[in-house]
Amino acid sequence: MPHADTAVPARIAGWARTRPEQPAIVHGGSVLTYGELYDRSRRLAEVLRLSGVRRGTTVALVLERSPELVVTALAVLLVGGVYLATDVDDPDTRLAAILTDSGAPLVITRDQTRHRVAGVAAQVLTIEALSSAPAQPVLEVVMAPADLAYITYTSGSSGTPKGALIHHGGLANLVWWYRRTFEAGPGDRISQLARPSFDAWALEVWTCLSSGATLHIHEGRPDSPAGLAGWLAAQRISICFLTTTLAVELFDQPWAELEAAPRLLLLGGERLAHYPPPGLPFRVFNLYGPTETSVVATYAELTDDLPREEAPPIGRPLPGLRAYVLDELGGPVASGTVGELHIAGIGVAYGYLNRPELTAERFITDPFVAAEDARMYATGDLVRELPGGGLTYVGRIDGQLKIRGFRIEPGEIETALRAQPGVREAVVVKHERGRLVGYVIPDDPQAPPEPGGMRRDLTQRLPDYMVPQTIVVLDALPVTPHGKTDRAGLAQSLLPEAAADPAAGEPAFETDAERALARLWCDVLEVGSVRRDDSFFELGGDSLLAMRLVTRARERGIRLGAEDLFEYEVLHELAATIELTAGAHA
Repeated sequence: MPHADTAVPARIAGWARTRPEQPAIVHGGSVLTYGELYDRSRRLAEVLRLSGVRRGTTVALVLERSPELVVTALAVLLVGGVYLATDVDDPDTRLAAILTDSGAPLVITRDQTRHRVAGVAAQVLTIEALSSAPAQPVLEVVMAPADLAYITYTSGSSGTPKGALIHHGGLANLVWWYRRTFEAGPGDRISQLARPSFDAWALEVWTCLSSGATLHIHEGRPDSPAGLAGWLAAQRISICFLTTTLAVELFDQPWAELEAAPRLLLLGGERLAHYPPPGLPFRVFNLYGPTETSVVATYAELTDDLPREEAPPIGRPLPGLRAYVLDELGGPVASGTVGELHIAGIGVAYGYLNRPELTAERFITDPFVAAEDARMYATGDLVRELPGGGLTYVGRIDGQLKIRGFRIEPGEIETALRAQPGVREAVVVKHERGRLVGYVIPDDPQAPPEPGGMRRDLTQRLPDYMVPQTIVVLDALPVTPHGKTDRAGLAQSLLPEAAADPAAGEPAFETDAERALARLWCDVLEVGSVRRDDSFFELGGDSLLAMRLVTRARERGIRLGAEDLFEYEVLHELAATIELTAGAHA
């Protein structure tokens, strides 16, 4: 298949030769051309080769979203290595667990973050040292489709994350499909918003640079849906990928009042419950794909003429991939019948690093084709084939959840909760409106652990999107008639509220600004009350909720930015930085 023959590094090399002055990466006020990108990556690749990186060597990258991360990841690929992009915002314990499990002999980070990997049994190099090292450009290794390209870690049900092994064939197929489907090329500007540890980073970066387009890396965090829409307009972004939750926030933005709008909005990572409203200035595509299927497995354009009887479709498989809807015995179900989705074809990963049993369980022989080595991935997702073809998502066959675009295993969070002093049992569910809630049973009902303390401890062990926004202490867990934990019942149960009046907490609020913020916090965080010494993030806030708070605050006449929340997360400290208009007191 021709679309699987050209690896990403070779495509980028082609643009560097034919359009060396074309902007490749824009970040803040800096611009990196294709010629500069390729030259820097080749020089860095030679330094990596001299450091022992060979075909198949894993190199862990502990770097934030930045041009340096892109240059370094490309350098790893050029020398034949396998990059592992991590999240610098992850707690030290999780970062150490991933680096140890990967067995990466080399870690690349910055001087200022080197201390975070000091205890890892690997050689550590810094961007600063690598940038100053003289080296001649390396002659890049020619990639075969079967060669590994990168490793992405996802949440693990055993209590530890697991690494999916993605090969160049799957990545090249993704790039070919993207270019053909979205007609991406040198005139396009493509946004980069995903965390490096999220497989959407590969979707944003490699499809853009393989198409000769310009990658615009967002600095920091979007401060609000309006702020993000404004940034997209100011940067003249033409193609944008967003997690489903964030994309929905953009549907209602006043695009007619902005100077520009994207021509394509791609969304995915979570189930889309409702169709986009009519009249949007951009086309909308719903993308579906587990990490184990090279980011995207199926896609559907959400047009106004689609029937509304079902939830928005996830569509049909990419070229080179196959989708099977199977019953519990592995046989095809009748059209319109719910079954488990299995993905086969070139996009399927090799399996999980160091997890042969789990690999054998989820990556199984494809009995529907003659090739002996054909495999399919059992996604665990329930789908239904639509009358006109294509698929619609129904749910999960297990307890796996999607939170803010990340796929997580409740078991990993439950393991961390059970490790808390005084906790005998723990269950984590996704509550209404996407709220992650942990329920714990104490060892001693007379001396239960304090929920706030447990949340603070979890922030040191887990990424922020895996920390329950609420922890509830129970005497016992509810069970079904079959004696199993009633997770569905917990997900639908009422959460405790500390007080009816959102601003009636103790100690008493001292200013109108504190009282106004308290009501906003309760509204956005969906809690009954808050105190002036509470932290927005310890109450369950995250970057998306921060954006919602900013939007609602501005509607009330309160001048506030998401960056203010990250600097002043305690309510009374944040209140001291704002001024209220007459309408904000209500």
